[in-house]
Amino acid sequence: MKSSIPDRLRDTLQLCSLCALLYLAFTRGALYNAGTLKVLAIWLIGVGGILFGKLFCSNLCPLGLVQEWIADRRKREYEIFSRWSLPDKSLRSIKYILLVLMFIDYGIFLANAVAAVILLSVLILGNMSFCKYLCPVNAASNIFRLTVMFMLVLMAHWGLAMGGIEVPLWGVVAAMSAAGYFLEIYTKKAEFNISLLHIHRDIHKCKECGKCVGACPYKVDITAVKRVVDIDCNLCGECVRECGNDALKVGICNTRPGQNRIRGVWFAPLVTLVLICIALWLLLR
Repeated sequence: MKSSIPDRLRDTLQLCSLCALLYLAFTRGALYNAGTLKVLAIWLIGVGGILFGKLFCSNLCPLGLVQEWIADRRKREYEIFSRWSLPDKSLRSIKYILLVLMFIDYGIFLANAVAAVILLSVLILGNMSFCKYLCPVNAASNIFRLTVMFMLVLMAHWGLAMGGIEVPLWGVVAAMSAAGYFLEIYTKKAEFNISLLHIHRDIHKCKECGKCVGACPYKVDITAVKRVVDIDCNLCGECVRECGNDALKVGICNTRPGQNRIRGVWFAPLVTLVLICIALWLLLR
């Protein structure tokens, strides 16, 4: 299954992102000077996140590709902290703090220090530790997936602005990050949104063998739900590939008979490619 067309498309998209990141790092000196790619990233993370879920994380993140390469070459993955244990919950706050710092000018030294820590975490820790604990893009994706919370904070900001109270952008991001972190560790779900894509489980076909849980990079307990709304799910499709009973699907569908119309592991990378094409057309027209 790893050599299927969707997997090749996903690998190609991630490799292109990695090449773009390296190009910016060695030719521009600072990633935030790349205005066009910044707009492209905001489109993919924001619009893509609200409508479809964590498409950037699963199909475009260059460091995610590096983590996968490292994981494929290890004999086994080491779980540093149990999922949703106290250390795990505490460390998840770091990515939200880094997201807020991105909107405060602390100079190039901080940017380089954060980049070094991130790189070390990817190379040494592996097993999605970077995504769970350090990635500000992951934090932003969670905020966009929590769409109702995101809109409520924006409405509060607009209300204060109309009342003559100016709140800086970093303050708005801080409010969203605090709410996002609270919802992540206490609800553990990304509900109350308009996301169209999910992992769906057919309870009639599922044998509850647990292979999907073992294949999931985040060890989400897929056998306990009909539709995966876990905050960590990034639609990578590893659980779907591992299932030998055709019980799992990715797509715009549900598990009731006669309503599984648009589904398949190919859907997420294809939607990502379409979003990229739309963004490039808007930028270049």
